[in-house]
Amino acid sequence: MLTANASLQSADYLVLGIYLAGMIALGAWLSRRQKTGEEYFLAGRTMPWLAVGVSVIASILSSVTYLSEPGEVWRSGPTHFIGKMLAIPVEMAVVWLVCIPFMMRFRFTSVYEYLEHRFGPRARTLGAGMFLVLAVSWMGVVVLVSSRMLEPVAGVPLWQMVVAVGLVATVYTYLGGLRAVIWTDVVQVVLLMGGALFVLFYIGLKTGSGPGDWFSAAQSWLAEQDGHQPMAVFSLDPTTRVTMVTVAVHMCVWHVCTHTANQMTVQRYFSTRGMGEARRSFVVGSLLGVSINLLLMVAGVAVLYYYREAMAGQLPALVDPAQKKTFDLAYPSFVVDHLSGGLAGALLAAILAAAMSSIDSGVNSIATVLTAERRRKRDTSDVEDIAFARKITVAAGLFIIVAAFAMDRLAGDRGIIEMLPRTFNCLTGVLGGLFLVGMFLPRAGERALLAAGGCGLATAISIAYSDKLFGMSPPISFTWVMPGSLLVTLTVAALLSTVLNERPAPSGYTWATRDKEPDTPPPTP
Repeated sequence: MLTANASLQSADYLVLGIYLAGMIALGAWLSRRQKTGEEYFLAGRTMPWLAVGVSVIASILSSVTYLSEPGEVWRSGPTHFIGKMLAIPVEMAVVWLVCIPFMMRFRFTSVYEYLEHRFGPRARTLGAGMFLVLAVSWMGVVVLVSSRMLEPVAGVPLWQMVVAVGLVATVYTYLGGLRAVIWTDVVQVVLLMGGALFVLFYIGLKTGSGPGDWFSAAQSWLAEQDGHQPMAVFSLDPTTRVTMVTVAVHMCVWHVCTHTANQMTVQRYFSTRGMGEARRSFVVGSLLGVSINLLLMVAGVAVLYYYREAMAGQLPALVDPAQKKTFDLAYPSFVVDHLSGGLAGALLAAILAAAMSSIDSGVNSIATVLTAERRRKRDTSDVEDIAFARKITVAAGLFIIVAAFAMDRLAGDRGIIEMLPRTFNCLTGVLGGLFLVGMFLPRAGERALLAAGGCGLATAISIAYSDKLFGMSPPISFTWVMPGSLLVTLTVAALLSTVLNERPAPSGYTWATRDKEPDTPPPTP
């Protein structure tokens, strides 16, 4: 049984308490402006592009990235980061040139309104439903990852962490709406990056070392691990865990689908004044994302160097090379074991900040989507919409506890990096595919779309759980889940569009007709 080396001190709890109280106070202060539905759901469409860009990357990364990136270095070295970077030019070009210009033409509140205008009400229901499942399970993963860290490393009981993080994020989101979510995200990203930078400076000063020493130690560590093979550039074997090409394709698909079809991301672009500011916020978010991933990767090799050199190879008590999933605990273990006087509390506050930046995005987006769905069926006032959204915010904040335990069962003994596409991200490729079908397959109608979505989802589940469903050992790599499901969704929709005689796409809702006025004006908040 693995046990922690140390535990939090009173000063650490004080720092954590101050941070949580500060987030609530900021949400309460920003709540003074929440008088209209557009203000609550879209921050009045007046948010500065710089803040929006920071918020986008905050909601995307979360504590999942904060823990997984340093841990992945211990598992496969820096080559995973290289694979991710290969995707950057392609994904930035597609999102900049296609996704943002197309979606910013519409003044939607819920991005899934597009599917109704393009295909019909069932398509909108499918898209909104898939997002709700994705968002709830995503928040469940965030809580799960944070709990996996805090409970064994810091000795904080699971229920305390769940209540603290979930409650605080729900309270300030309840009070301040999207504006509070965005500005608290900015604060949380500052804490996240500041925490990682502090670790680098601390290790560098304490050991008299630098990045060259750290990467050399990581290379030696990997060479010593039984069965370790350097990440291949590409492999035709679908069971190969990772290659640089498959990681690049996996990340490219994820980014394109997320920036097109995920309410949490697109809602932020809708909160800006127009396409130009949305594009600038995307660039900010992308560059910041690269910086944070690089920073966390370097933090991982720095911590590895510290234990190999300064600690004479004595690994943290919670890290067992025979159980590679425990590598995700290396970074937080270092924080708690070797920092004192409130510093551990400050660094753990950074991890909680990363978790809360995703939870607040999730509950706010769920409330926005469900309020928009309610508005389809009844004419409601701004006061009624805000009241309803706040009730949903509370319900979503409470429901993530259930989702966390469900994700724990689905995740099994996998590490964080592999857990994500095999759980909630099964839906990402399919959901993005629905929008890409609408944009680029003008002959595809609602029936073709619904069938394609079903086939895409079946494909995602089959790949993600090939070991459990088909007894494959090793299973198909997690890097194929999203690309595979997206490809099937697009292919089935294209084939059926040639067979089914459905109504042509309404003008203005496809890429080919993007310069024309939509047949039916999109609803405004």
